[in-house]
Amino acid sequence: MSVDPIPGNIVPVHDLLTEALALSEDSGWEFGYGFALFRRAGRFDAPVFGIVTRGGESTTLTYRMLQALTERRLWISGRVIASLHEAHAMRLARAAPTGLADQPVLHLMLRCWIGPLPGDQERVASLDSTLYAGDLDAPLLFLTQQRPEGWPA
Repeated sequence: MSVDPIPGNIVPVHDLLTEALALSEDSGWEFGYGFALFRRAGRFDAPVFGIVTRGGESTTLTYRMLQALTERRLWISGRVIASLHEAHAMRLARAAPTGLADQPVLHLMLRCWIGPLPGDQERVASLDSTLYAGDLDAPLLFLTQQRPEGWPA
């Protein structure tokens, strides 16, 4: 059985995530958990979505992990507060397996709050986004108030 190789860019992604968590505390938000979504090589060197947490854990994104984010408030890359309304990997004609989300495409439906402060929660905009692992040149940072169920520390 093939195991995903450990990416060489974990340290800079982890440092970026730690900095974003520190900045969120200065902004008045109480985010205690964060992860970075980035491109990593999966089986046969195909691009897949990887995550790294503040605790330094690094793994490939799974379907269960993705579903645990649904309806959770997220601070995305230090710029947008949103809740993930729906998320799924593309090319699924059947029920999602509980294994690796080694699909290189994710479709995310977000409800975004417009404004950088906690009091700006009354203005909302919807955003549909399709992410391709192979096109993800920089990590996306996601901060949450608590660690989602099934996510590494």
